[in-house]
Amino acid sequence: MDTTPPPIKKIAYQGVPGSFSSVAARALFGSSFVPYPSNRFREIFEALVSGKADIGVVPLENALAGTVQENYDLLAEFPFSIIGEYYCPVQLHLLAVPYNGDPNNKRTPVSVPDIRQAVSHPKALEQCSHFLEQHRRIEQVGYSDTAGAAQMVAQRGDQTVAAIASEEAAEIYNLEIIERSIQNHKTNMTRFVALAKNPFEQTRQTVARALKCSMIFALPHQPGSLYYLLGKIAELGFNVTKIESRPIPGRPFEYSFYVDVESSAASTDVFEKGVEALKEKASQLRILGIYPAASWSV
Repeated sequence: MDTTPPPIKKIAYQGVPGSFSSVAARALFGSSFVPYPSNRFREIFEALVSGKADIGVVPLENALAGTVQENYDLLAEFPFSIIGEYYCPVQLHLLAVPYNGDPNNKRTPVSVPDIRQAVSHPKALEQCSHFLEQHRRIEQVGYSDTAGAAQMVAQRGDQTVAAIASEEAAEIYNLEIIERSIQNHKTNMTRFVALAKNPFEQTRQTVARALKCSMIFALPHQPGSLYYLLGKIAELGFNVTKIESRPIPGRPFEYSFYVDVESSAASTDVFEKGVEALKEKASQLRILGIYPAASWSV
């Protein structure tokens, strides 16, 4: 019997420790992995190409801010498989450099009226638009990721500059939460997916209530083509949980479609046979992954 432990995976994600991407990576694979932090989403895909990482974890959509369009385009560009998904709860807090109680230190307790700049990922700023609209004097500054913004604020030490990030980031970078849950809606989450070269890689979630199949396709430029393909999906008994259109580079005003379908009855083989039937209606079609559907609740 081979008792050799499996090799530790190298996982690429955007941001530094404390980012929501790092939280999603741990939820999908546990804590026994080597992190490969990246500044840009494209770097994650390139790390998989070069072999610098075994797995990539990227966000696809947020319940408040909508889709991360860049990652849909990257899924179409690179030949990787989606092997799992995770719905990450997202609570965004306003974090500032704390008062340490030292009378010789000029820092004083901080409150929202003291803040002149809020630094965070543009999507996080978008998710907190209502709060920022109420405090228009606060300048919004985009950053590569939420936890990186928290790290920068901590290093800068300016009490008029705050980060919008997670409670975990506040703990890691020793910042004070001066306003909790400032996102537009108290219930907020982001859907992350795990990517690999090998479609048979597994996440920790190997048993699920249903399977999900993600695919991308292009259609003949003729009336009713999308209608007929969606009708075929309905005939197969698959539930469409997501559809996203993206422009096709070099073909003005033509679009490819990213679609997720889910079934509690279908097996991998059933999905694969069903997709073969769909190819009759599409000019191009590629399966992006068949994987356990993650659950979420509000």
